Amino acid sequence: MQVAKVCIVGCFAVSRSARIGLIVLALAIAVVGAGAVGMAFLPAAVTEPVVKPVTQSVELLTGDDKPETITVDFDEQPAVLGISNYPRIQLGAMRYTTDTSLIDRASELLKGKTFKRWYGYASYRAKANDMVGGCHSSIELDTANGAKLCDVSYDPGYEGNEGPGIYIMAGDAAYVMEGDQAELNDSMGQCIQDAYEQTCLPDPQTARDSGSARIWLFEDEMPWTVESGSTGSAKE
Repeated sequence: MQVAKVCIVGCFAVSRSARIGLIVLALAIAVVGAGAVGMAFLPAAVTEPVVKPVTQSVELLTGDDKPETITVDFDEQPAVLGISNYPRIQLGAMRYTTDTSLIDRASELLKGKTFKRWYGYASYRAKANDMVGGCHSSIELDTANGAKLCDVSYDPGYEGNEGPGIYIMAGDAAYVMEGDQAELNDSMGQCIQDAYEQTCLPDPQTARDSGSARIWLFEDEMPWTVESGSTGSAKE
C-alpha cells in the first residue's frame, strides 16, 4: 500500500507541472497575439522607420523647370554701370557711373556670354555660411531710369571651398560663366578700385563733400533717386 501511495503522489505531481507549463504557454501566445493586433491598428507614421532614405539632392528638388544654360542678352542700350564689393565698399553698397567707355566695355564683356547651371551651388552656399570674411562683388548694367538689364556676381570662394567665380542667379538656381573669366574679372576689379578711391577714401562722407571730380557716384546721386526725392533705392 505504501508503494501504491508513492506512485499516486508522483503521478499527480507530473500532471500539475504539465498544467502550469500549458498555462504559461497560453499566456505568452495571448500576449504576442494582442501585440500584433494592436500594431495593425496603429497609424502608419508610428510603424514606419524614423529615418527615411533621401533619394534626391536639394538642388534637384527645386528649379527643375529652369534651363541648363543661359546667355546674357539685352535689347535696350545700357546707360548706367553699377558695381559693389564686400568688404571694400560699405558692406557691399552700390556705386554707379554713366561713363560711356566703362559702360561699353562692360557690355562688350557680358553680352553674348554663356552661363551653365551649377547644381552644387546650394551645397557650396551651406558651407560658405559657416565661414567668416570672404569677398563678394557684383556688376550690373541699367537703363537711364534704373531698370536692371543684367546683374552678374563674383565669388572667388574660400580656402578649401572653391567658389564659382563669375555667376548669375536665376531664382534659387546658379549659373557659372563658361570660358575664360579673367578679362571680366579684371575689369570688375579695376572699377571697384576706382570707386573705392573716389567714394570711400578717406571716408564716404568726406569723399562725398570733397567737391572733387568723380565718375563714380553714390546711389542717392543717381537721377532715378534724385527725381523720386528719396535717399534710398528707387530701382526696380
